[in-house]
Amino acid sequence: MTKNFLWQDRDKKNYPYPCAPRPECLAMIQRPPVAALDIGCGSGGVGRALRQRFPDCQLWGCEFDGAAAQQARKYFDHVIEQDVESVDFAALGLKQPFDLVCLFDVLEHLFNPWQLLHNLLPRIAGDAHLLVSLPNVGNIALLHDALRGHWKYLHAGLLDFTHLRFFTDFDARKMFYQTGYRVLDHRMSLLGQSTAIYNRHADGPFPAALTFGGITLQVESQAHWQRLCADQNLYLITPHHGQLANQEEREMASNHYPPVHAFDGSLLTRSLRALHGGL
Repeated sequence: MTKNFLWQDRDKKNYPYPCAPRPECLAMIQRPPVAALDIGCGSGGVGRALRQRFPDCQLWGCEFDGAAAQQARKYFDHVIEQDVESVDFAALGLKQPFDLVCLFDVLEHLFNPWQLLHNLLPRIAGDAHLLVSLPNVGNIALLHDALRGHWKYLHAGLLDFTHLRFFTDFDARKMFYQTGYRVLDHRMSLLGQSTAIYNRHADGPFPAALTFGGITLQVESQAHWQRLCADQNLYLITPHHGQLANQEEREMASNHYPPVHAFDGSLLTRSLRALHGGL
């Protein structure tokens, strides 16, 4: 009997939510939180880790999956099974705005993650810290597969079947600054074969022309090589309130982008306008 395709069985099976504590993300916490919100809290692994580390913190979770939310209630004071943007947290007992928000592999699943980040601002403290984990679409193994002419959607990983948005480090930073946040800390996580790929050339020298799978890339520095090998980009961000410190931040918050080579539809738009007499 033929096994169902991924697109056929994705909505028919109950996929387990790992109780992952995400230590690589929580290591970026700079101060003890008073009220923390974990959006997409799954079965509560992050809540358990936060409870152990900060026992007096008021912990809130948001999780659409009912079974996972029930498990998460072991560790959170409150778990909400609805869109976080529609919740009246004060009516549910929140005494002060959140000073820590966790968004671990969440934003890439949303149609408009920019809007979520923007709409969070009234719900968080003015100096709140947000921890964000995003898959790196600039990963060299992923780029290699694309250049070979194929890639494969999976149940998890960089090409999770449910991903709607894709970010490099640059794109993530643009999103943060445009929606009202600045980056305080940035780290990279290498998983699986990416660690071995990185270690082959980690000691340089740089710049260098490095070959991977028959494809040669000009790598300018060790930091550039690490960005190419990263599976996830991890961020600590905070509201900037429109107070941008320097030209680099102003550039990130602007609508200006470096030149890109992908088809942007402009030629088609011009052709249609010419066809319809410039209307």
